[in-house]
Amino acid sequence: MLLPLPIVERCMMQSNSYGQLCINDLKSSFAGWRVWYTLAVNDVKRRYRRSRLGQFWLTLSMALTIGGLGLVYSVLFKMNVAEYLPYISVTFVFWAIISSGIIESCSAFIESEGLILHTTIPRATPVLRVQLRLWLIALHNFAIIPVVFLVFQFPVNWNLLWLIPGLALVAANILWIGYFLAIVSARFRDVPQIVASIMQIAFFITPIMFRPTQLGHNGLVLMLNPFAYLLEIVRDPLLGTTPNALAFVVCAIMAVVGCLLILPFAGRYAPRVVYWL
Repeated sequence: MLLPLPIVERCMMQSNSYGQLCINDLKSSFAGWRVWYTLAVNDVKRRYRRSRLGQFWLTLSMALTIGGLGLVYSVLFKMNVAEYLPYISVTFVFWAIISSGIIESCSAFIESEGLILHTTIPRATPVLRVQLRLWLIALHNFAIIPVVFLVFQFPVNWNLLWLIPGLALVAANILWIGYFLAIVSARFRDVPQIVASIMQIAFFITPIMFRPTQLGHNGLVLMLNPFAYLLEIVRDPLLGTTPNALAFVVCAIMAVVGCLLILPFAGRYAPRVVYWL
């Protein structure tokens, strides 16, 4: 049964108004970028305060994990270490970005409870704080990739330029997913645990420790895994191959549809977060 035209028009008007509220909030957040920039930098510094290595403990921890897993799984999969370790270094670093961006965003409003309750900061500010903190940590981990490539003399070609649009699409998708989860998690406190469990399962069914070609005909199951597409558009350029056009199309559709959905959703429910904290 079709809805009467006035009801449809009213719903569209409400959606547009909520979307405009979210856009205005985002504009205010970006105009006050010094707030979330300072908070994000302080978060990283505070985590390793009074430490000799400081933030480079992040890099050391990731490097040891990649080295240990790379040596073990290269034997299990009977693969050449010189080929497998560069692969796993790329996939592990970018999976940490995707996974951490989604999981940590769940607590964006919760960890900024004091600021939200006692100040009038835009609602997107806590989310941008988490996102920037994520990429600051990623910059430390990125240093692992060129070191591994140099050690094993792994070649790099002009396909590396595909990394630029790939990173942009990954960042856009993490942002809208993180904003959505931050709002939902503020209302339902079980969501962060659920998301963490889902990401743990996703780790094993996403081509991080294994190559997609190792699945053979069963590789079709990766077509239903959105994380596989996000990982592919940033993994393949670094490994010297051109990413599949389908992966870019899927990630672009995810980003566009996600942004269109999050605007009215955040415009309506983000202002209510203060009552849920």
